Amino acid sequence: MVAALAQAQTITGTVLDAKTHEPLPYVNIGVLRKGVGTVANELGAYQLRLETAQATDTVRVSSLGYRPRLLRVQELQQRPAVELSPEAVVLREVKVKAKGLYKRTRVLGFNKPDASGTLSMSSNDLGTEIGSVINLKNKPTRLLNANFNVAYNQSGPLTFRVNIYRLLPNGKPSEEKLLRRDVIVKTSVEKGPISVDLTPDQLILDEDFMLTLEWIGGPENAKVKSQLAFVAGLGYANNDFYLRQTSQASWERASVGAVLAGMQPKISFYVTVQD
Repeated sequence: MVAALAQAQTITGTVLDAKTHEPLPYVNIGVLRKGVGTVANELGAYQLRLETAQATDTVRVSSLGYRPRLLRVQELQQRPAVELSPEAVVLREVKVKAKGLYKRTRVLGFNKPDASGTLSMSSNDLGTEIGSVINLKNKPTRLLNANFNVAYNQSGPLTFRVNIYRLLPNGKPSEEKLLRRDVIVKTSVEKGPISVDLTPDQLILDEDFMLTLEWIGGPENAKVKSQLAFVAGLGYANNDFYLRQTSQASWERASVGAVLAGMQPKISFYVTVQD
């Protein structure tokens, strides 16, 4: 009986800092690996729909700079106000070249704003995310900016988070973020590039990574799946792209039909770097 109570319900609550008791914005909340999730708003408030979840399923609540919490659905129903404790961010040591040696500027990724294809996000839920693997030419490399080519946006103003994930040994994305702050982008662009300055982060990498754009806010009636698409096409570079339906869902490698003469489907996400 307890498990059945979670069906077709919505949990409404708030995520707070455990020390200051201030609300935490844009926290990821979701049932692990089930595609049931959401993102808290700027004031830490959230609504988690549980149509396909069970009371015994595990919900993960996570935010950059805080220790993640794992709760059963039934626990979250009983106490929808969730507190997260601050956690020190451990930076991985990177061998850094002298500043004056970063002289060559190049573009990495699928930089094809005029490609004829389009690719939409995988769901209408907050937290839906799409990303492309970026392969470095030289190591270490300093990131300057990230770019995302919008084919069309009929949703109106939207809020995104830019994420950069470490890759697992098998080349798939991990859950570890390499950016040490939330990079939030609010845009009304209907067509064309979204460009994000990453120079304040002084991010120097010695490994390939995945660059993603995560939908975290916008109009209540925004139908992201049908009204927003990014430029896509075919290319020879090894820039696999991945999708996930919402917060805490599993990553799925995107597949767009048969491969033509060795060419692979690509999404027009890319970075400008110096090496």
